[in-house]
Amino acid sequence: MSPRFLPPFVAALRVLPAALALLAVGCGSSPPPEWAAVREVTPDFLLAQDASQPALAADEHGRVALTWVTRDTSGSDLWLSISTDAGATFSPPLKVNERPGGVASFPENRPLAVFGAGGRLAVAWCERRAGLPEATDVLVRASGDGGVTLGPSVFVNDDAGESKAVFHGFPALTFLPDGALLAVWMDEREIRKKPGDKGEPSSAALFYATSRDGGQIWSDNRRLTDRACPCCRAVATSDSGGRIAVAYRAAGGDMRDPALAISRDQGRSFTLDTLFSADGWHLEGCPAIGPALAWGGGGGLYVWYTEAGTPGVYAAPWTPERGRTGVRRSLTDGLLDASHPRAAAFGAATLIAVEARPRADTASRVLAVRALDESGALTPWTLLGAEVENGWIATAGAAVALACWSERREGGPRVRVAQIEPRRPTRG
Repeated sequence: MSPRFLPPFVAALRVLPAALALLAVGCGSSPPPEWAAVREVTPDFLLAQDASQPALAADEHGRVALTWVTRDTSGSDLWLSISTDAGATFSPPLKVNERPGGVASFPENRPLAVFGAGGRLAVAWCERRAGLPEATDVLVRASGDGGVTLGPSVFVNDDAGESKAVFHGFPALTFLPDGALLAVWMDEREIRKKPGDKGEPSSAALFYATSRDGGQIWSDNRRLTDRACPCCRAVATSDSGGRIAVAYRAAGGDMRDPALAISRDQGRSFTLDTLFSADGWHLEGCPAIGPALAWGGGGGLYVWYTEAGTPGVYAAPWTPERGRTGVRRSLTDGLLDASHPRAAAFGAATLIAVEARPRADTASRVLAVRALDESGALTPWTLLGAEVENGWIATAGAAVALACWSERREGGPRVRVAQIEPRRPTRG
């Protein structure tokens, strides 16, 4: 099904809620030229549908997987649509969960997809257990043909048959070079709650498992750490050598600082697990804002939100050998209340997105996107949407990126999708 294209436009000091808005934030009397061209590519079937909590995955061959959630009186369902042309067109939607209404989803715990080599695709989500809705499990459906067909739903957590009301959720996935798949998720099976204790625990465990057949059969579950923030999603990524990095928010004594774990043996063990930045954010509660991680070439960029010192979104470089390798840098110039960072390798650069309010229009909440190049230079912010929630980004190689988000609308939320293409510098 072809999308209906709604051309973006430049809004000098406002972001209009009726269409996709594009705005550059800069200093001086005239804004700098846009660093990228943006066009809306929301599929027709999503333009009038109540939908929320979208996420994107993409690969260097232009394959894109868009997932989102719908709700009705029976519960929540997960949907998938595939593009083979970097988001220009999308396939008709396919419902992923086989048990109607069973998906347990909220913004930080939304479903997601990931691509591997050769058209491999896996989709993960959190689902309420049949007969015991207080318990949730992590499920995966895998595809070997880029999402045209999906295999059966498979439980990742190996205690799914037990009768205890245990939460498993916040799944993260990454493919390894040999086609194996690694999953990381929040797991509360080891938490011993006291009678009458209904609040969130101060910390929880991250568990992980591997599938050597791309998501059909999963290994025994292992604990990666027992000091994770219980409401913040971890992020997993890997490189061509099979090394794996997991970024998460650490917890302990109500501290909420970013941490990094590294596996150098394809997920058999994690030999490095360290605090990434000792910010000293003390919070008696859950921020529900996980970190972001990009990895390209020999190193990458870690991006996180903190309220220690000056609240905002910060970034620092890292390598799998040494962990953090540089000073942290604030990224939220020109924005107010920036949070919920996303990051993705974009050729030699890193694409960064946050949800924020622009200083020029504090009544709007937008998805702000910019690029950080290998020299350390930042582009201006490109601001997308209005009344934005649940932003996400993905990159399809070095030539095109995609962003998605949901917008609050009268009658229900709507999902929007945009293509972002860097402009080539003009030569004098």
